[in-house]
Amino acid sequence: MLLTPSDTEYPDELRFLPALPNLRVSGPLQRGRRVAIVGSRNPVAGAAAFASDLAQALVKAGVTVVSGGALGIDAAAHEGAMKADGTTWVVAGTGCNRCYPPRHRKLFADIASSATSRMIWPFEDDVDASPQTFRKRNGILVALSEAVIVVQAHLRSGSRNAAAWARSLGRPLWVTPALPWPPYVGAFSGCAAELSRGARPLFSTEDLFRDLHLPFGIARPDACDPPRRKKVAPPAALCRAPIDPPLSAEERLVLSSLSLAPMHLDEILEIAPLRVSSAVTALLTLSMKDVVVEGPDGFYRRKPGM
Repeated sequence: MLLTPSDTEYPDELRFLPALPNLRVSGPLQRGRRVAIVGSRNPVAGAAAFASDLAQALVKAGVTVVSGGALGIDAAAHEGAMKADGTTWVVAGTGCNRCYPPRHRKLFADIASSATSRMIWPFEDDVDASPQTFRKRNGILVALSEAVIVVQAHLRSGSRNAAAWARSLGRPLWVTPALPWPPYVGAFSGCAAELSRGARPLFSTEDLFRDLHLPFGIARPDACDPPRRKKVAPPAALCRAPIDPPLSAEERLVLSSLSLAPMHLDEILEIAPLRVSSAVTALLTLSMKDVVVEGPDGFYRRKPGM
């Protein structure tokens, strides 16, 4: 089944993306609440189990779990949703005639043949997986979701690209803190970086369900949630001031990729899925709007309070 932007069944949430993709889908896309769960392809012990349990709890509360079909956390989320006889959507990083990763051929087939779960291919049928398709895929799965949960992320990872899309599209972002690991451990260094940018720490599944206005009593994901912590307001530097005139989609994406510490253009492009020329144009415009500071040469940072 092919959905184009001119079809009435086309998801309205995608109309906020810089470019509207055609979608090849395994069946009609049902309306309802959707939450994305993404994370590391090589999770530490316990992280994949947590993602699976969290997905089960979400679908039992009537939520569709959205992810990218990758190894590790993505697969755990899809499998957890299916285990609970719930609904999950895979937004693939390939066309429908390709399968990546190959070992997920059966998982994708089971989801495609499900009465409620769906495979979504946002590329031409014979497109292979690539870093560019993964980044575009991330924007689509985030746009389709009302909130994004990152379960473990390295400093340079696709999960952080999904987090950048969440900030750009105004989706609430939760990340698992590096408990019981210290924040400098590589497996969770991306989570620590996202927390410093204002992401919400996922200390408790109950807090997540409360914030999403979901019935928590239906199912507890597990009995091993990290200890409850007092919620702390983000630093004043992370409180965003309104920007006038409004930013373009490319400018929002670039701004959401920046931190208060100087970042080289190459590092920005690791997070923001844009061409070099588009990123440079956006950075120059943001500098003129006084929300981005340049310096030293080739480095950019977000102006405090923006």
